[in-house]
Amino acid sequence: MLYKIAPFIMIIMTTWMTVVAIVQLLKYRLKRKMIEAGLTDAALVKTFLHNSEDHHEKQYKLLKWIFLSAFGGIGLVVQEFLPYDREDSLLPYGVIIIFLSLGLALNYVLNQYLETKRSTLK
Repeated sequence: MLYKIAPFIMIIMTTWMTVVAIVQLLKYRLKRKMIEAGLTDAALVKTFLHNSEDHHEKQYKLLKWIFLSAFGGIGLVVQEFLPYDREDSLLPYGVIIIFLSLGLALNYVLNQYLETKRSTLK
């Protein structure tokens, strides 16, 4: 069943990697042109080159994708060991969705814990 959607996944991943490479190339060109023009003011460079998100927001997003990937992989492994009719069953989709949901729930709980811990340290 998964072999039918594999080409679409590959197309999406290839497109995503191409977009990331182009964005990084454009950031590099912008940095180079700013240096050549003599624009080395720290506030200006930070405005152009950094996202508005702080470091913790990026960590939370990365943590979310780590949880989704890990629990999605665990769901795939678990569904391989379950006995079901391979042609007409929706069980594999349910197992994967349940594990992805579990990963998102644990991600939410961990992020709430880290946020309260960070706010108490301030």
